Amino acid sequence: MDNLFRNRWFIRIISLLLAVLLWVSINIDDSMDSEDQWLGEGSSEMEIMNNVPIEVRFDSEQYVVSGLPQNVVVTVEGSNSAITPVVRQQSFTVYADLTDLGPGTHEVSLQHTGITSNLTVNIDPKEVEVTIEEKDSKDVGVNVDYINENEIENEYVIGEAKVDPEQVTITGSASVIDRVALVQTIIDVGSAEGTIEDVEAPVKVYDAQGNELNVLLDPSTVEVTVPLTKPKKTVPVSVTPQGGAPEGVIIDSITTETEEVVISGPKDVLAQIDTLSDIPVDVTEISGDQTAEIEIPLPEGVNSVDPKKIEVEIIVDQQAQ
Repeated sequence: MDNLFRNRWFIRIISLLLAVLLWVSINIDDSMDSEDQWLGEGSSEMEIMNNVPIEVRFDSEQYVVSGLPQNVVVTVEGSNSAITPVVRQQSFTVYADLTDLGPGTHEVSLQHTGITSNLTVNIDPKEVEVTIEEKDSKDVGVNVDYINENEIENEYVIGEAKVDPEQVTITGSASVIDRVALVQTIIDVGSAEGTIEDVEAPVKVYDAQGNELNVLLDPSTVEVTVPLTKPKKTVPVSVTPQGGAPEGVIIDSITTETEEVVISGPKDVLAQIDTLSDIPVDVTEISGDQTAEIEIPLPEGVNSVDPKKIEVEIIVDQQAQ
């Protein structure tokens, strides 16, 4: 055996065999790594992204577009390494290019940009029908409507609202602008304890059937002031003598040039009052014709009367004793 190890050719053969074994071992490992890497990159995965918004490319100064869905579904298929950044960042764009199209109805294919070409991309829906119309504008006054009016305290009434600005500019297709029947804002007065001042309220546009129209508004909100005042009512007045005139004095007439006064108070109280009749005029000390100032008594539940006093003219007939 010792002679074999001393044999130069034997040593050379053993060295060659060991070198071959080492080479084979290294190349098998590299081959397996390459195969694993190839298999990993070649395996296909799929991801679905819902509610992806659509960008519309068109001349917005001249046209308006309708018919496009707000969102689409985008499906991407390919290797995991390519899909992951697309799904996580969603920095791509789905768009409809209408730049070369004029008024009318068109079938348009949705496109995308920002997704690597290594992925297969599917957009649902792929094609959409859009309508392009000439843009139109119109200035319209804003009406004010109220909710919860029945909750207003009995001692308040709603005055005429002030809107700033009084008009808004409506922009949309000519066909939609022609359908505009009402432009209004709604104010909740239920919890008010006095005048509602400078409330910012959104403006809505409706057609004759009460359907809200999809138009652009400038501005889209207005400031509204709603005066809440004490209820008032104008009623006629009449006077009548009170007490007996002195002996020898006969009251011929008692009149006043004030035909009406304004009373204020709770709404339910005012609703029961149609006139202030028979306002008493004391004649117990009347000795001749005279003008007197009398105070108007407040009916029960009434808060105030304007004017508080009225002048009356008293005409008498005197008889000698």
